[in-house]
Amino acid sequence: MVEKNPKSAFWKSLVVTMILFLIGVSLGILFESMRANHVKDKYEEIEFQLLDSQLRANFYQKIDSDFCDYAIQENLEFSDRIYEEGKKLETYEKFSKLGNALEKEKKKYALLKTEFWMNSKILKEQCNASYTNIIYFYRDQPLNDNEKQEQNVQSKVLTDLKEKYGADIMLIPIPIDFNISVISVYTRSFDVETVPAILINENIKLEGLHSLEEIEKLI
Repeated sequence: MVEKNPKSAFWKSLVVTMILFLIGVSLGILFESMRANHVKDKYEEIEFQLLDSQLRANFYQKIDSDFCDYAIQENLEFSDRIYEEGKKLETYEKFSKLGNALEKEKKKYALLKTEFWMNSKILKEQCNASYTNIIYFYRDQPLNDNEKQEQNVQSKVLTDLKEKYGADIMLIPIPIDFNISVISVYTRSFDVETVPAILINENIKLEGLHSLEEIEKLI
């Protein structure tokens, strides 16, 4: 009868464990890379759509009234697309472990939303559009748990408002803590000092928590 070598069994077990560990790490890296590319593709799609919107900005400023109905409809449809895409990205990021790897993409998305806000404002003025611009200022990285909770509550209220009124509302969330100069200029211009904050049609500012009913009375 041949005796088993304990050392041999130990080393075989160790090798198998290391192989399984390396396979697990490799699969983890692969899945994270796939998720990163997936999110990046979504941001690039939004960027493409907003670059198209940017090219239309000059047209909006000089638009003939005959084209207003068409331009407004296009803008409303685009608002819904970017809103739905934003919800998907938020949900995806909650389950991602990429951390700061998406910071550049998030900053780009913030810039593009700001640009869309300006285009919506121009079109509303030039064509006397009836939709309501609601800008939601928040902090991507809340300063404390209380601020985080307030932002979550206010975000839910605004989401319900958007779901209720659909294309009649342009809901545009803008983060204030990405150190983006153009956003800083706007927050100073509208004297936004605390978050959450809401700006309605560039002339009504609400800071702190506000209910759906309160906001409805102002739109």
